[in-house]
Amino acid sequence: MELHGQDSHYFLPVIKKKIEYLEQEDMYPFEQAIKNGADALLVGHLKIKNVTGRYPASLSKRFLGKYLRKKYHYNGLIITDDLKMKAIQFVFGANRAVKKAFEAGNDIIVFRFQSKKEEQIMERLFNLVKEGKLKESRINRSVRRILKMKAKYNASDETKIKGIEMEEMNQEILEIRKKCNM
Repeated sequence: MELHGQDSHYFLPVIKKKIEYLEQEDMYPFEQAIKNGADALLVGHLKIKNVTGRYPASLSKRFLGKYLRKKYHYNGLIITDDLKMKAIQFVFGANRAVKKAFEAGNDIIVFRFQSKKEEQIMERLFNLVKEGKLKESRINRSVRRILKMKAKYNASDETKIKGIEMEEMNQEILEIRKKCNM
């Protein structure tokens, strides 16, 4: 894959290879993972010339829908890479990136901002749904996929996972966030 030394933590990498080449080389491991029942795929912030449009793959409805869902018949969870990465922050900003991520078809949106910013983003998403600018049916599809995965692995907020008490872990996360002023 030709990334010209760019790292999406700082810049938006652009892949200039044709999709046919990428399908033969770079998409092969993903294709095999999908064929072997991968439950989830993390999509990076990479712009693929003539494929993702003006958005990186992680925010591209065309890439997630046409390539992952249709071409590869992928029905598992699609997860964004962290939207806090500078490649996304500088170009799209938090609010727009989260909205685009949902619209593109991601099931789980990864973003970790300060608590106040996260609350603002969640409030904005709620309002976008209420105003009809973000389709509730689109979010419901993701919720169904997430619930299906939780059922498959018998996971819930109350479930112990390999001896880890989820409520204790959530409390520890809150304490760490308070210490870091997040």
